[in-house]
Amino acid sequence: MESKINKLFDSKNRRFEIPSYQRAYSWEKKQIEQFIEDLKNAGNQYYLGHFLFEIKEENVLYVIDGQQRLTTLIIFFSVLKRELENRKEKDETVKIDLSDITDYYLKDMRKGTQKFKTVLDDNNFFVEEIIEAKHNHSHELDTTSKIRIRKAKELFLKEFAETSTETLEKWCELVENATITEYIVKDKTQATQIFAFQNDRGKKLSNLEILKAYFMLQIYLSSNGKGMIEDNIVYLEDELSNIYKQIVRINLDEDEVLNYYWRAISGKGFNSDEVIKSVKEKIVSLETDKSEWIKDFVSGLSQAFQTVEKIEKSQESYVKDLFYLNNMALAYPFLIKVYHLKAEEKAINRLTKLLENITFRYLLRGGRAEIESRLNQYLVHLTAENLNKNIDDIIWRIKNDGWWGYWNDGQMKSCLNSWFYQNRVDNYVLWKYELYLCDDNHPKPHKVSFEDLIRNESIEHIAPQTPTNGDPVANGYGIYEDEENPENGIVSGEWLNRLGNLMLISKSHNSSIGNKPFDQKLKSYGEANLLNQQKEIASFVSDKDNPAWNKDTIEKRHTKILDATMDIWNLDNI
Repeated sequence: MESKINKLFDSKNRRFEIPSYQRAYSWEKKQIEQFIEDLKNAGNQYYLGHFLFEIKEENVLYVIDGQQRLTTLIIFFSVLKRELENRKEKDETVKIDLSDITDYYLKDMRKGTQKFKTVLDDNNFFVEEIIEAKHNHSHELDTTSKIRIRKAKELFLKEFAETSTETLEKWCELVENATITEYIVKDKTQATQIFAFQNDRGKKLSNLEILKAYFMLQIYLSSNGKGMIEDNIVYLEDELSNIYKQIVRINLDEDEVLNYYWRAISGKGFNSDEVIKSVKEKIVSLETDKSEWIKDFVSGLSQAFQTVEKIEKSQESYVKDLFYLNNMALAYPFLIKVYHLKAEEKAINRLTKLLENITFRYLLRGGRAEIESRLNQYLVHLTAENLNKNIDDIIWRIKNDGWWGYWNDGQMKSCLNSWFYQNRVDNYVLWKYELYLCDDNHPKPHKVSFEDLIRNESIEHIAPQTPTNGDPVANGYGIYEDEENPENGIVSGEWLNRLGNLMLISKSHNSSIGNKPFDQKLKSYGEANLLNQQKEIASFVSDKDNPAWNKDTIEKRHTKILDATMDIWNLDNI
């Protein structure tokens, strides 16, 4: 039925809660700014949409649909109240009864009860950050939803501080009198049916939300009797509650997790069709109980979210390396599947090492050839029992099968031997080489992390792209262009952008030495606690009194790095 926000909250005893199986706060800057823009352009009428509630107990309503808007309204009223209180303290005239804002929307001062509760994991933070507006409290911003709540508050604070009291009062009236439609149901069966029908009709929802609505409808239609519907919905709610707890703890987008999970279990692997369409087709085709399949699917999806969190927080080196390579779409379906199958940790570690190796070779080569079609049969037919056998078979095929020849050792060496500057993995290779140098036979400064590398390091051309005064020989570099024997020139022989002439160096260091003569660069490489690959440059120079960096020294260093990379990504070490 049609109503208004002030009518929805008209009873000081009425309270609202977001159940655990609903998503946590997800509005970001874009939605908050749009909310504010709508207020500015609303004139005298404002429509806030449809709300669906389930009666939890007397005077307590579960928010089934509309939780994002209601949470935002509570943040709006909290910030507005504090801003207007500050202005009253400065003797400004405020026409709004600010105690009414507290009593109706924030907290029943007589009973001390919270009028609106967000999801359980965020609620204590919400109380202190929003309801009580404490400047200092002990709750950390340990979930993305808490970060979003604070960001929404800060956006309102900034906007309100720049807005006149008269306009703020107008906005308050607009929101309180905003038109809504509300529907209150008494049980989960009704709530499920209505939620499903209204949420799968073109609204901009995530794929997970669309499937959630569809699953609820299918349980309603396929379960026998109200009791079974209730039991199946409760099971679904519990698993969704686990999923929504995980969503705010991971960096991966929820629909990406859904897609990777579907590739892991669908039987088609990387060739899986669009997930919503495929899942619906699967359910329609089922002759057995649809509810059981849905429950298994959602339970497995819940585990997939837990697996993603485990992978994101892993300190295992090859897992971290996969993230550094930034091509997790290849790895996630495999990792989700092996954890789903409860494979042995030792075998999973082998798989992770193989995936890093393959991903590196794939990115190094680039080009049109794609690896997914080769790996797909292994993803589809993977079991806990055949995992090690499949790893061995993939290694064999990379070495011996012509269809996999794009990524064999010969191709890897060819790519490393050619123009390497600005390859997708140039930083990664030089970082791995630095770690390779940090063995027992070398001094051990701090091992630079890949995160530090991306943030602080750049790639230095030892023989610069543009030598000082345009004269490389006079500045301690070899001949750049050798007309009689082009292969002997740094540029004509295509050595300028090869591995042997490239080095990791801090951005500030790189800027300070620029294209200076080689003897000045060499001196700077030996200063302070720099990387081993900088310190070792002197070892390639034969004449210490008249140091030169030419085609021969570049080639020597290139050979050493090439041998190291072939060892680092040796398939026999997996």
